[in-house]
Amino acid sequence: MSPFRLGALMKVWVRVSSRAVALLLLTVLVVSCEAEHPGQAPNDNRMLQPSFRSIQTDLFNAQGAQTNAWADFDNDGDLDLFVGFRGRPNRLYRNDLGTFVDVAGAQGLADEEETRASAWGDYDGDGDPDLYVGFAAVGIGNRLYRNDQGSFVDVAAQLAVDQSGTTRQPTFVDYDGDNDLDLFVAFRDRPNILLRNDGITFSDVTTSSGIGDTRRTVGASWFDMDGDADLDVFIANQNGDEDGFFRNLGDGTFEDVAVALGMNQPGRSEDQGSVGTAVSDYDNDGDLDLFLASYGPDVLWQNQGDGTFTNVAPGTPLAGDHHSVSAAWGDFDNDGWVDLYVGTFLAGEPEARDYLFRNVGGVFTEVAPDTLVARGASHGVAWADFDADGDLDLALANNHDPEGTHPLYRNEIEPTRSSRSLQVAIVNNDGVWTRPGATVTLRRESDSYVSSRVMDPGGGYASQGMTPVHFGLPAGGGSLTIAVSWFEGGERRTSIVSDVAPEVFRGRWMLLQLDP
Repeated sequence: MSPFRLGALMKVWVRVSSRAVALLLLTVLVVSCEAEHPGQAPNDNRMLQPSFRSIQTDLFNAQGAQTNAWADFDNDGDLDLFVGFRGRPNRLYRNDLGTFVDVAGAQGLADEEETRASAWGDYDGDGDPDLYVGFAAVGIGNRLYRNDQGSFVDVAAQLAVDQSGTTRQPTFVDYDGDNDLDLFVAFRDRPNILLRNDGITFSDVTTSSGIGDTRRTVGASWFDMDGDADLDVFIANQNGDEDGFFRNLGDGTFEDVAVALGMNQPGRSEDQGSVGTAVSDYDNDGDLDLFLASYGPDVLWQNQGDGTFTNVAPGTPLAGDHHSVSAAWGDFDNDGWVDLYVGTFLAGEPEARDYLFRNVGGVFTEVAPDTLVARGASHGVAWADFDADGDLDLALANNHDPEGTHPLYRNEIEPTRSSRSLQVAIVNNDGVWTRPGATVTLRRESDSYVSSRVMDPGGGYASQGMTPVHFGLPAGGGSLTIAVSWFEGGERRTSIVSDVAPEVFRGRWMLLQLDP
């Protein structure tokens, strides 16, 4: 096992940010404010009522939002939000210490084409997030915006990634383990594509890899489903088409094993199908499970730990036929069990609404407060701690609803609970955000608590963010052990850091720098 180098937050970010002074001030403020909440209630695991408040409502009031994704595009230490629209220009909300400003026009990102998909990823490894934008209309090439220290330039044609089609899920992922980010794009009206990053440009390896699913794809998530040290991809297909699960064979090719695993869902009608995908360790057994938001009954594929999966949704509140389009896991109450937000949409149905399922011990209860469901059903669903208080806030995109907007909700659970969390990001030897698809596992020796997350696997609604993985911490104290598993050159590499005191990282991210 290779060691972590645990660089201090400031040392890592000084390398990639011109605003290190602002970050330093933020850290000092966080430390100095801890005294206001001296009791962190480590043994309090009460079921808290969800409490969310919509912020800056005049700013987040435009209709037609479809996809949304978080990333720190300006490397100032807080998370910014991209929102793609139909019927109006796209927006990029810069986070200025918890207050947002739309800077899309100034950054050249205010595209007016109907935008269905978005993905953040540092494809050129220069230390800042780049943005891929996918459109709905055929004949309009998708765009890849290179981020040059906070300014964006479209390089899609130059890099041969300007394909067009009814675009759905894009994902930056290192499928071949060569330490750069490749690009996978799912389409509703043409075969999915895989573009290999060759350093100077991208090469289309769809045919040679065997990943060009010709079915009508909407969602996709990448994770290592079989523990063989490479990333596989689940494909969610619509219009009655069967789902796919493409196992990475480690030689640049993929094999669809959905039928063999019993995960293809045959026999669906034309108006049924899988839409959004969401990956996390919902049952805290250390492996990754998969939820499918569906037209038809929703599905929860529980990982059995041996490369097989079982649908455990039937007979639970998750099995409802909500005409779901998106889903995102997030531990909103920091009790150590990851909860699930499900966005729904059905044209002409005013009663359509979203759902928030609280997870306690692997058992789900619907708890969405009126503040979340008052504005109708949603497409985009994205959790992130934008205000650095330790709990997860929620960005929604209400799409076609004439009364809908794209609200941003601040999580207002009590401070003693909000601070009981740990957020982990992974950087390389140069301080560059890296390793989407890596698995981060947290263990607490005092009570054998364990849970896993995957870095930026793609999901929600046709989106991929660049956010730290968030762990709410259950009742009880004690130091933590963090393990990161990633893939390089066909091998699984694991790095471990022990005796982590989560209170040291309160209000900021724990940046783990991987030695080569």
